[in-house]
Amino acid sequence: MEDRLVTLATDHYTAAEVLKVKLEGAGIACFLKHVHLIQGAAAEGVQVQIRASQVEKALRLMAEWKAEQEESEKKNLRAIRRILVPVDFSTYSENACLYALNLAHRLEAEIKILHVYYAPIVDLVPITDAYSIQVDMDINLREMESIARQNLLTFVERIGNAAREKGFGRVKIGYSLREGVAEDQIAQVARSYKPGIIVLGTKGKGNQHSDIIGSVVSRLLDRTRVPVLAIPENSVYTATPEVRNVVYATEFDESDFVAIRRLMGIVSGFNIRIHCVHVSKVAQKTWDLAKMDGLKEYFKKVHPEVNVDCHLLHGEDPVNDLAEFTREHKVDLIALTNRKRNLIARLFFPGMARQLLHQGSIPLLVFRT
Repeated sequence: MEDRLVTLATDHYTAAEVLKVKLEGAGIACFLKHVHLIQGAAAEGVQVQIRASQVEKALRLMAEWKAEQEESEKKNLRAIRRILVPVDFSTYSENACLYALNLAHRLEAEIKILHVYYAPIVDLVPITDAYSIQVDMDINLREMESIARQNLLTFVERIGNAAREKGFGRVKIGYSLREGVAEDQIAQVARSYKPGIIVLGTKGKGNQHSDIIGSVVSRLLDRTRVPVLAIPENSVYTATPEVRNVVYATEFDESDFVAIRRLMGIVSGFNIRIHCVHVSKVAQKTWDLAKMDGLKEYFKKVHPEVNVDCHLLHGEDPVNDLAEFTREHKVDLIALTNRKRNLIARLFFPGMARQLLHQGSIPLLVFRT
């Protein structure tokens, strides 16, 4: 049984050939298998197969190669110097601003407070004096903008005072006012401002009726590739907040290496222990153990200064199992990757990130592939 062939990876022909050459150079025999053939060409990718007895060695080598690639790219990455904080003037938005200030203080970054107000379009009925209704509408829109701007200035002043009281007075605080749909405008500002992270407050389950910013978080995840840090309403900022225990929930995807690198850039100012956690509905397999070892080796090579524990969990409800783990280990932050999926999949099979947004009480850091 140990000599059976297993599929290590599936990729386009050129990438599969490169992987085959590298593995064979390390003494691992490889076999390429076309998924579907059309006139002799690989139409849907090529499987790289190896003997089961060499899977663990191959995965460790692949993790090392990935780490080397990420390390070379790491030097070219821009450090987090800008933090975008969308607000709706609620208490949980103010709480999120305090988290953002603490993060900005540690990373020597600036923050921009963004408020998006919505001006509903008035349906015009056929009337004789169209000019009159247009003038009234323009006046109303100007009034809405004026009120929103005044509320924003008052809010920014309050946050500035809080920053000075808490020792964050050196953090530069800017602000921006936009009109439109919240998630669209946040994504648009993110493209121009280029923040390293977006920090938002969100309400918990059962409180969505009055939630403006919190209700757009899940939709924002599909509109931006900037990491999003969601601060639940009941995760109240304290005078001396410390991030000590961080969970990185992995699905053993190649995007893990990119997400981990970005995670370390965000929490670099804290003395942390990272728990790499994989939750599966089936019992532990040799494949999972080998992949987890690969992640552990990546941390040792790229971030040797970080304490890392790896856990393989088995249960029928991954979200609840992860929540139980966070309680037992007193976790301060959960980080995971949210994969873009089609509308049907999002409606009927909501991802872990979306479920945790509504059920969790721990800050959630979401990366998108």
